[in-house]
Amino acid sequence: MDRAETSESVSDQAESGYQTGSTPNTQPTQSSHSSAGASHGRGRAMLVDRVKERQQNSGIVQEQHSQKTTVIGRARFVQMIMDRSEQQGSKDATAEVTARMQTASLEQKEPPGKPQSKPTPSAVELPKALPTEPVVRMGTSGTSTKLLCNFMELRCEPNRGMFLYTVDFDPVLESKKERYKCLEENVHIFGKTHTFDGTLLMMPQALPQKLTVIDMKRPLEGSPVRLTVTFRAQKRMSENVMFYNKLFRRIMGILQLTEIGRKNFDPTQARIVPQHKLEVWPGYVTAVNEFEGGLMLNLDITHRVLMQTTVYDHIKMTALASPNQFRDNLLKSLLGVVVFTRYNKKTYRIDDVCFDTNPMSTFKYGDRDITYVEYYKRQYGIDVLDHNQPLLLHRAERRVAGKEQPEQQLVCLVPEICYLTGLTDEMRSDFKVMRDIATYTRVSPNQRMASMEQFCKNVNSNEKARTLLASWGLELKTQIRPVIGRTLPNETIRFGNDATTSAGPMADFNNQITNNHMLRVVNITNWMLVHTSRDTRAATTFVDCVNRNCRLVGINISPPQREMLQQDSTQSYVQLLRSRVRPETQIVVIIFPTAREDRYAAVKRLCCSELPVPSQVINARTLMNDKKVRAIVLKIILQMNCKLGGSLWGVNIPLSDTMICGIDTYHETKRQNASVAAFVGSLSPDFTQWYSRATIQSCKEEFMNGLCASFEKTLFAYRGRNSHLPQRVIIFRDGVSDSQIRMCEEYELPQLLAACEAVQPGYKPKITFIIVQKRIITRMFSMNGADGSFGNPPPGTVLDHTVTRRYLYDFFLVSQSVRQGTVSPTHFVILRDDSSFSPDILQRLAYKMCYMYYNWPGTVRVPACCQYAHKLAYLVGQSVKRQPSESLCDKLFYL
Repeated sequence: MDRAETSESVSDQAESGYQTGSTPNTQPTQSSHSSAGASHGRGRAMLVDRVKERQQNSGIVQEQHSQKTTVIGRARFVQMIMDRSEQQGSKDATAEVTARMQTASLEQKEPPGKPQSKPTPSAVELPKALPTEPVVRMGTSGTSTKLLCNFMELRCEPNRGMFLYTVDFDPVLESKKERYKCLEENVHIFGKTHTFDGTLLMMPQALPQKLTVIDMKRPLEGSPVRLTVTFRAQKRMSENVMFYNKLFRRIMGILQLTEIGRKNFDPTQARIVPQHKLEVWPGYVTAVNEFEGGLMLNLDITHRVLMQTTVYDHIKMTALASPNQFRDNLLKSLLGVVVFTRYNKKTYRIDDVCFDTNPMSTFKYGDRDITYVEYYKRQYGIDVLDHNQPLLLHRAERRVAGKEQPEQQLVCLVPEICYLTGLTDEMRSDFKVMRDIATYTRVSPNQRMASMEQFCKNVNSNEKARTLLASWGLELKTQIRPVIGRTLPNETIRFGNDATTSAGPMADFNNQITNNHMLRVVNITNWMLVHTSRDTRAATTFVDCVNRNCRLVGINISPPQREMLQQDSTQSYVQLLRSRVRPETQIVVIIFPTAREDRYAAVKRLCCSELPVPSQVINARTLMNDKKVRAIVLKIILQMNCKLGGSLWGVNIPLSDTMICGIDTYHETKRQNASVAAFVGSLSPDFTQWYSRATIQSCKEEFMNGLCASFEKTLFAYRGRNSHLPQRVIIFRDGVSDSQIRMCEEYELPQLLAACEAVQPGYKPKITFIIVQKRIITRMFSMNGADGSFGNPPPGTVLDHTVTRRYLYDFFLVSQSVRQGTVSPTHFVILRDDSSFSPDILQRLAYKMCYMYYNWPGTVRVPACCQYAHKLAYLVGQSVKRQPSESLCDKLFYL
């Protein structure tokens, strides 16, 4: 969530050693707690205390603190590391603590509120963390292809590093500002390039002595003070990834780019789309990390769509459109929406609309009350015109030392000066809007490469940016090194009657669907068709097309039980289904005259949970185009066969006694009340039959509780179908960010193993756990011959070296064919592999599974089991809002 704009954002820059020329931000905020208390910032002071205590236990002399320390905040994390490291000896523990100290120095936000003990410096160097050898797991199958990736080399100067010191003050200086002043007055000792948070000092070069004592006068009072600067650790430059990311964040500011979220945009290059009142801002997204090929900058092009209309304009249009339901409709349209305030270039997510407040309401500003009208006039020179408009509410959270729960800050915004961002659902469904926006956002490989080269030139030609990098021993290389990838062989698709066809180099077999029978057919002998009287013609057209197309794909179908409604109210559909659906009804097909979310949700809720029966919803408009109706009805028939338990096609996966699973989650973005965890597992030996379960959990409920229950149910279903449990389980886990990988490895995996034991004592299948990441900024380009142009690599392209993570077993896979724009690869991280599969097997398996999604006759971006889990979680979270019936779990009822 975007932070509320407070004075802390300035201190954050100062503590990181960054100074900007911007005016301090003082956005009006209200704290949900009366005060933060005196414990602000104690976490870091205690962190240092715990490090010193640990050093004493390791033979490093430090003065023992007489008082008892309560471990809180980051100190609790350090204590956890220490406890975990007892068996490994103090050397490893101290190295881990040192790494945590570096993190704390860049994250500190508040001054220590607790005096430090008088220091007894030590000249003993802390043990260095030994570098881990890189994980190199490369495949060999496929044909070689030359690629370029959006990674720029960051070269570190030899003999440069990051040197960590602690600075103790005697007497203790409570004011962090005064501590900074002390270091500034000794710039001849520390140099201009360093970061300091009041306690921890990081420098790109070492001081002459490991212990430096400086006697001086306090900058503000003139009384004597002693600075004791003690060397703590030396880190390799490539180990300071977090710091480098902060460094490039500062470079973006030097280049005068506007930060929105975690991306940076250039408003001076904004493209105006006047017919839709939109602006498209081009920008960059960056990430520095240590890869197999060294320290590199991952750079990609991005865009942000902003509306030229304000929230105030939207409020007025909503009031005119629905005066009787104004408040309900306004809340529905605004909750969860991100707005942009141009006066301070910040984004905020709207969490509520305060109808009982307006710009003439007051809040505490300093030592007096002030209205929002007066505040914006004094702070930004903005005149708020409408004094009766309701205010928007944004809830921001921040961690406070000494408190388990984060403190909540309430930020009130004036709609008149808040601009809407993104696109509405209506805009997304408008072909003309999306086409016009794509003119600017759909970037070809050649355009993307040119933009990346221009960025590097801008950095290296800007003296301030170049000097900043050089001061830390860094140089940004503009030349992108080619890498060698591999293109996997084309897949063979299996249909019914033992027919096969090649998917071809573009991984597309759409034309072969009508020429072959489905792999596993379910005949339809008892089905219901529901429509209104005004859609009789569309219903008749649909039945005729169904009869013709079913013969092509090998389905025997009987005439439907037709039910006609005189009105299209939601209640009329629900009442009819309750009264007419019988136990022998195989599937219900409903034709809606128009698209309405509430009606769709009510029907799906009834058919998926209360009255379990597979259902197919059709918009009548899609049946009115005579030229496309045949192709549309064919896709509907394919979906109906899947929802009844049939299979459309298959690929050859030579693994026996194996279950392949997919996991994904859905999170409610507007209310953030609950999440849906979906688990999908294969039941058949050819991996074409699936068991699917979804569980709804509150935000406070443990995620793995529902997931493990679903895993157990899937194992029971596999045993019921195959008379034995699988010997191998391969799990593709979607929806995991980099920060959650360790949680998956240390928590989710043991829970899944425990679920196996619960199914059958002593049951220990070989588990392969693979994380699937699609929200990445990695891009790959193929080199098109001698003309120097770039294109998209073909489907099946794999890259498993150079730009892969240094300490992970991972690879990138391009599974789709893209004719416009730039293709996005998918990142696979293998966390566990009990079966010891070769890289070739796992890479080919991931690619084969991308063919198995039955809503698309080609490849999708992620393995089909993940896509099925995504569809199920979305349907339950968006519409059904409750757990589907057990009787539907062995069918793809959610397609």
